[in-house]
Parts: sequence; structure tokens; C-alpha cells
Amino acid sequence: MKVLVIGATGNTGRLIVPRLLRDGHTVTAFVRQLAKVTVSDDRLRVIQGDVRDALSLDAAVMGHDAVIATFGPRTLAKTDVQEVFMRHLVSAMAHGNVRRLIDLSAWGSGGAAVPPRNPVVRYFLLPILLRHLLADKERGEAYLFASDLAYTNVCPALIKDLPPRGKVRASIDGAGLEQVMHREDLAQFMVEQLATDQWVRKCVAIGY
Repeated sequence: MKVLVIGATGNTGRLIVPRLLRDGHTVTAFVRQLAKVTVSDDRLRVIQGDVRDALSLDAAVMGHDAVIATFGPRTLAKTDVQEVFMRHLVSAMAHGNVRRLIDLSAWGSGGAAVPPRNPVVRYFLLPILLRHLLADKERGEAYLFASDLAYTNVCPALIKDLPPRGKVRASIDGAGLEQVMHREDLAQFMVEQLATDQWVRKCVAIGY
């Protein structure tokens, strides 16, 4: 499968690219800074672009079978970058006739997941520290949900940079899940979605 990875040098994207290559996929990494790509492989192509540039996203999407998006802003300040990005991406995928999208979101996206149990997350991180980021993502995902794309919106809770645990559990409402996700397992779960339609057009909460 030919897979475009947007956000390929971010914390999660950099784990996804080598997994895709190990699984035999042909990968295009869409990045802001070419120098940050440290993986080299005959089946890896690296292109520089800006998610705010509709033309560069159009060109990047063309010819692929699927897109994995792990893009996220590098600021907690008020911004519209995720809204603009998703609007451009949905349009680019329509133009390029590419329907499969695996998107990295957050616990609670789509309104189905149970509230976070961790009081720090529930009463400080989400409503205060991350309020602008989440509002921007919500506006962007409105374009995604209104599209006809075969998306899977992957919604982890608290992400930790720890060794993989395996045995990831997933559901629509997240009930009964341990609301934490190790990033290695998150990357693996996202790659695995390319081979299944179980969560197509759904927001899926993942935990342990």
C-alpha cells in the first residue's frame, strides 16, 4: 500500500514511518523540515510542505492509497492551524480520490467517550491548558465528519512515552478502559487500522 504520513517527524509520526516500512508499505513523509527525517529506505520518499498550503497537500496526497495524519500544532495558544489543515486535507483527498484516512485525535472526540477519570486531565488539562488546541481540533474534525472519507479517528487519552505494553483495547465509549496509552502502542494501533475496516467512520477510544 502507498501511504502518506503527515506529521512524520512528530512524536508519534516518527514511530509510524518505520513500522509501515517494516510491513512492506511504500511511504511518503510530508514534513516541514527535511533535516528532521532520520530514516532512510528505498521505499521512503520525503517531501517538504506546509499544511496551510492547499496546493502542497493536493500534490502530496495524489497517487496514494491511504493517509495517516499525526499532525499537531506546537503551541497551546489560540490558533486555527488544525482547522485549516483538515479542511485542506479533506479537499485534497477528494481531489485525489483517496478515501482511507487514519487520524490521530484525542479522548472524547466525537462526543462518545466517557469523561476522563484522572482529575488533573478532566479539570485542568482539557478545560484549561489544552482548551485552544482542542477547540481548534474540534473545528477541523467538523470537516472530517461531514466528508465521505473512510476515516478512523483514533482517540487515546493520556499518552506516555514508555515502552509498549501491548494488548491495546478499543471501544466507542471507552468504558472500562484504562485511560492511558503508551506511544509505541498508539503508533502500532494506527498502522494496524490500514488492514481493517472495524473502526471505519468512527471515533475509537483506545486504552488498556
